[in-house]
Amino acid sequence: MKAVKYIIAALVSILIWSGAQAEVVHRQINAENLLVKVSDDAWQPEGFENGTAVPATYVHMPNIVIDGEDAEAAWNQAVEIDVPLTHGGIENASLRAVYTDEEVFIRVRWKDSTEDRQHLPWVWDPAQKKYVQGTQVEDSVLLSFEAGCEWEPSFMAGYIFDFDGWHWMAARSDPLGQAVDLYGNVQDQQLNPGLIRYESRVTQDTWNMKFTDNANPRLTAGWEDLDRVYMLQPHTDVIYVQKVPDGGRNVPEFVRQVAAPESAPYPRDATTTIPQYVPVELTGEAGEVKAKGQWADGYWTVEFRRVRVTPAKTLNDTVFNRMVQFSVHVFDREEKLDGASESERLFLKFLPAGERLVSN
Repeated sequence: MKAVKYIIAALVSILIWSGAQAEVVHRQINAENLLVKVSDDAWQPEGFENGTAVPATYVHMPNIVIDGEDAEAAWNQAVEIDVPLTHGGIENASLRAVYTDEEVFIRVRWKDSTEDRQHLPWVWDPAQKKYVQGTQVEDSVLLSFEAGCEWEPSFMAGYIFDFDGWHWMAARSDPLGQAVDLYGNVQDQQLNPGLIRYESRVTQDTWNMKFTDNANPRLTAGWEDLDRVYMLQPHTDVIYVQKVPDGGRNVPEFVRQVAAPESAPYPRDATTTIPQYVPVELTGEAGEVKAKGQWADGYWTVEFRRVRVTPAKTLNDTVFNRMVQFSVHVFDREEKLDGASESERLFLKFLPAGERLVSN
């Protein structure tokens, strides 16, 4: 029945032509999937949820210090976009973005009443007279960019896709001024022990979109000006998610685990909390994203910085030479992906040099 439904959709849809000879071409690629190729046209499938644009302003010399302060004048040249978040305890975040000829900068800010900078620390328990694992979980934010094959803004959507992840963590990356540059993969089966099992949130097949302007990109083009494909993908009830630092087997763990101290704190007024995880400075592909966060007056502010084109130029490293899809995931005292507050589809849109937008 599915195949019949999709074939009928292909027959009912028509080719749409503009003055520039843009076109929409439908193709049945198997019994369950309908692929639609779109070139220079605003056509989108019925029911597809388009994204919110996050404009990136061109700045020749931004002089931005990645310190979580966002005090530089360059940030004020970028419009601030409020982004609703769902599912977790954080309701929204605000984003700014600027770019240069070589780099891209993204600032994320959200309201959080508590500053959680420790991750499962060792805590002295006077009753047991020993250090035990504490319960505090660090605050963090993960940016997920389209990479590799298909992509979805939600990790819990129930579809197979790859993502390029930039994960800033208040305890396990911030002290070294870095985010962990991740390769992420969502599967519908347990391919190896590194994948974590989750229940998906979607119960119906959904259209996914991928930009295809890679050979001859247009940096400042909008989504309707770029070549792209839409695929009607079947969902799955259970998914498995893997997040590993870029670079494969040659990359060290991004943290070093410290054993619990065997003796009581001395002198008596010494700290009774000891880190269990110490960040490791990352280099190469895993260390390409610089990030720093500051908590003040009930808000986190985190700044990210990365070159627009990485030296490795792998499929799993986002290339910022055209509009890019991404999503924001904020973790408030939470580790698991299904507990994070997540945005819907966002478009990082590069404004032409000299163009400025203002916040409402």
